[in-house]
Amino acid sequence: MKHYFFFFCFVAQMAFGQVLFPYLQNPTPNSMIVNWKTASDNETTVIYGNSPSNLNVTVTGTTNIFSDTGYNNNYYYHTAKITNLQPNTKYYYKIKTGANESAVYNFRTLPLPGQAVTNDGKIRFLIMGDNQIKAEPRYDSLTLNAFKKLKQKFGANSDPSDNIALTFMVGDQVDVGTLDHYENVHFKKNVKLSPYLPIQTTVGNHETYGTLGMNSYYAHFYIDEIKYKNISSGNENYYAQQAGNVLFISLSSEHTGSAQQTWLQQVLTAANGDSTVDWIISLSHRPYQAEQYVGDISTWVRNNAVPLLVTSDKYLMHVGAHHHLYHRGQLKNTPNYQIISGGTAWDQYWGMSNEQDFDDVQKTLTDWTYQIVEVDIPTGKVDIECYSIGGIYTKKNNELVDSFHRYKNQPKPAKPSITNAFTGPITLPLTLNGSAFSSSNGELLNTTQFLISKASDFSVVEKEVYRDFENWFGKDGNGNPDKAKNLNEGVDITKVMLAANSIPNGIYYVKTRYRDRNLEWSDWSDVKQFEITGSVVSNPTFTLDKTEYAQNEPIVATFTGGPGNQQDWVGIYKKGQTPGGATTAQTYVYTNGQTAGTAAFNNGLPNKGQYFAGFFANNGYTDIASRKSFYVGPKVQLQATADTYPVGGTVTINFANAPSLQKDWIGIYKMGQTPGTTNSIKWSYVTTASGTLNFTGLPKGYYYAQYLLEDGYNGIGEKVFFKVGDIVTELWINKPVYSLGENITASWTDSPGIIKDWLGIYPQNIQTPDDNFVSYTYFDGVTQGNKTITGNVNGVPTTPGNYYMVMFTNDSYTEVSNRVQFQVSSGTLGVDEVKSTEKNVILYPNPTKPGEPTFIKSDYPIEKIELVSAAGELLYESKNIHNQRFSLVNENLPKGVYFVKVHARKLFTLKLIIQ
Repeated sequence: MKHYFFFFCFVAQMAFGQVLFPYLQNPTPNSMIVNWKTASDNETTVIYGNSPSNLNVTVTGTTNIFSDTGYNNNYYYHTAKITNLQPNTKYYYKIKTGANESAVYNFRTLPLPGQAVTNDGKIRFLIMGDNQIKAEPRYDSLTLNAFKKLKQKFGANSDPSDNIALTFMVGDQVDVGTLDHYENVHFKKNVKLSPYLPIQTTVGNHETYGTLGMNSYYAHFYIDEIKYKNISSGNENYYAQQAGNVLFISLSSEHTGSAQQTWLQQVLTAANGDSTVDWIISLSHRPYQAEQYVGDISTWVRNNAVPLLVTSDKYLMHVGAHHHLYHRGQLKNTPNYQIISGGTAWDQYWGMSNEQDFDDVQKTLTDWTYQIVEVDIPTGKVDIECYSIGGIYTKKNNELVDSFHRYKNQPKPAKPSITNAFTGPITLPLTLNGSAFSSSNGELLNTTQFLISKASDFSVVEKEVYRDFENWFGKDGNGNPDKAKNLNEGVDITKVMLAANSIPNGIYYVKTRYRDRNLEWSDWSDVKQFEITGSVVSNPTFTLDKTEYAQNEPIVATFTGGPGNQQDWVGIYKKGQTPGGATTAQTYVYTNGQTAGTAAFNNGLPNKGQYFAGFFANNGYTDIASRKSFYVGPKVQLQATADTYPVGGTVTINFANAPSLQKDWIGIYKMGQTPGTTNSIKWSYVTTASGTLNFTGLPKGYYYAQYLLEDGYNGIGEKVFFKVGDIVTELWINKPVYSLGENITASWTDSPGIIKDWLGIYPQNIQTPDDNFVSYTYFDGVTQGNKTITGNVNGVPTTPGNYYMVMFTNDSYTEVSNRVQFQVSSGTLGVDEVKSTEKNVILYPNPTKPGEPTFIKSDYPIEKIELVSAAGELLYESKNIHNQRFSLVNENLPKGVYFVKVHARKLFTLKLIIQ
């Protein structure tokens, strides 16, 4: 446990009127940790026993006083660990600090590994996530409804501890890592359940923000004590914890890398050999997939962690959060679920972001939800129910909105068939008919998959049709932002309709398989062949499986639409070579008359360099499709020595594993620029396999460095990103003064380009941005553009006053732009009527037109005005103004972006747009 900003309290204080609520964490079969917070007194006492009337054992703990910038109250954090308890036993307890005692609550220890909690062999868990919002009763409403549902399901006289072993919370327990939020968001909003159910947490991105950031997380939780099979992560960011026959693996999507990957492999190896573990559930804050704010997922979880986890037949599902809704999908080829748990944080509804319907997501519901996971240990069954309380538009009363299951050792569905009788060539449209679904255990149909190929071995798939029996995605037919539409309603997913011209002429092969709602796939059907005529003429395609290969790594080319000659062939040449004549291919493979398929070069190429592969006709050198370039050699590694460099500083890029081909180089580009279409900002040749390059003179901005080959623009390896300057993004708005309810248009350049960058509007009296904003607006990570903010819900201010707008990055409160101040008036104000209680400078109208005046108003006397071009050239200067108003005529200025520097009590720099 690391306490960076705390000290032990040895001075007792009298506490008057403190209401004590315990918070449980780190359950084991033999122990429990009890925490609570008070405003005074260092006494930490827990009194417990086997009945509420016989609390006969006293345990004392420790008290820490926490401090935090801006937190004006006392923060006494009490911790008592109760040990030597019996497994799967209910204990009653109360907590005591000074003259104050809590009510009597109860908890239950975990069962021994592999064992159940209930007499009928069950162990259950509650999954919740994304508390985050302080001001509104969202998360506390969710926990209250979960409490009510447990009473409803298991008996009015039952306690939560009788039926739920623990709660897992999937990150963003707080909006910022401050004492205020841990007290009033995480602890306060959990008081309905936290005295009965231990809560285990996962690191979210919002835990890393705020004055204390992760230090506050480390201090409040005792994750460093948790081990599985004596395997510890060595930190408090990720851990594995067993409860009954379930192993929970809590990953950190905020601390990814090789160390976590190595630890995960160790845990998985141990779990695979552990007879007491039947199921594995992984969790991370950023999810595996998301159909809103597309791309805002954890690529490490998707590409590294889950592919490792699915190698275990004990793996059940991955649970994510971060998106404030519920979604559920299935991995295509393994019997595993992936869900987003359904947080109650900032509004996320249809139409607010970039959206995409993915095959591996069956339903996305913009509901605030929680899940109850029920594991039946003797039967090998897991059932999950998802309950909703609705959202801001539609309230729901603990409505069951989803249920799914996974049962071990169940039969797979019967093998389907394609029932079409193909007796001759077919003209589109064509309906491919699958047989009726059949299962011996009563399971229902969930998914069908049809593959259509021109290759008999399906090495190249011309068309895949993958559908679940339901597909909840997008606004419903009435355009409600909180109600999804079932796109597959009324669709018979055992049939596929091929529309006219949807596939080109040729001979095809088709097969299908069916999946039941236990995630078991049937065998593939027998393959059927058919021929299409009267459609579009096929355009040949040719692709490689990668663009970068290690030396001697297998290379696989895929081709379609070939002419079908016996000696059509795929050949590989060095860059600059011309196929034919005396030039011999490095290696080649004949296609043996296939019109579609793959050509594999299993031994790869031994020598590093740039190459291309070509698809050639009939033993000649006529290209059937366009050639594909690729690189062979070591995997280049670039590293910037810092995330942020000062303007005028030296940017240092280290490189290793460079192929050091002739005139290889490293180029520096601005975010969003593409090598070859835009000149590099800075560049330098590379002459060694490893080394360091220094770049100076970079203006402020967001940049990346990339390794490029042989004086060209073929980049290899991963880009490395960095920033120059503290505040990089230039933000401006279309007016300094708005009427109440009027739209506000914001424009910007050089934003970080992250999908959850956002614009926040705050009253000017809030100098430290937090969740007390007027509105927040995402803009899909566009690096340069504009956004019009409308409406009164998460939109323009609803009351007159003085405000500012600022840009934040990556769903945090980290400012990346200048603050733009403006006023909202109850009516339409003239220029001379603008009032401000803040000391600021206003430039208006802006944007303006050539020849029109620009007015400057300052709350301080203006000493000097400078007009500067976008390139930094001084165009105009006026000194000794000694006035709070100034007018500038733009008669000789062409359209473009300019900067006006106003020297008053301090320097104000304002952007002027002439259009």
